[in-house]
Amino acid sequence: MTTSSRLTREEVIAKYGPLPDPLWTPEVEARFFAGLPEKIPRHSSGVDDEKTMLIREFAKQTLKAERLRDGYVSTLGAILGLFADADSIGDECLFSQRDDGLGSAKTIRTIQAQMVCSGHLVREVRTQGHGFVGEVLIYSPLPSYRHRKATTDYLEDSYRATEGDSQELRTSNNLSPDDVPH
Repeated sequence: MTTSSRLTREEVIAKYGPLPDPLWTPEVEARFFAGLPEKIPRHSSGVDDEKTMLIREFAKQTLKAERLRDGYVSTLGAILGLFADADSIGDECLFSQRDDGLGSAKTIRTIQAQMVCSGHLVREVRTQGHGFVGEVLIYSPLPSYRHRKATTDYLEDSYRATEGDSQELRTSNNLSPDDVPH
């Protein structure tokens, strides 16, 4: 005679399932859901005509966008709002393609591709949790040095910006202390 130690599905649910709260009635649940605020996307503030015009101009000139539908303009406005938030606190900005508060996934992917080409977004490899490491697109208000190109103009500007910052008196190595003017 063998006895099985396996429980049936119903026995597992009865033994390990959550205990229903006797105070949680359908009436209480209805009042709870009725009291919740309406769902409002995070960056869905209305954009006036002047802001729309500026967003369209930015999209045409900087991102080289050709078709500017209303959904594209509102999504771009929401993304630029995220960038402004990142600029104000000096942090970087990550946003998901699946963020319904910004716009459709296809529009967000289009804007991301355009911003990578224009240099507003940078591709970096980062850990994304659960042992997964992958490439993400990041907006950072202060571009890190590894993404800047060391052109002659850039080096000249950097040198001129820091010229004269040293507190030490610069003298040649071949001068003796008697030759230095006082």
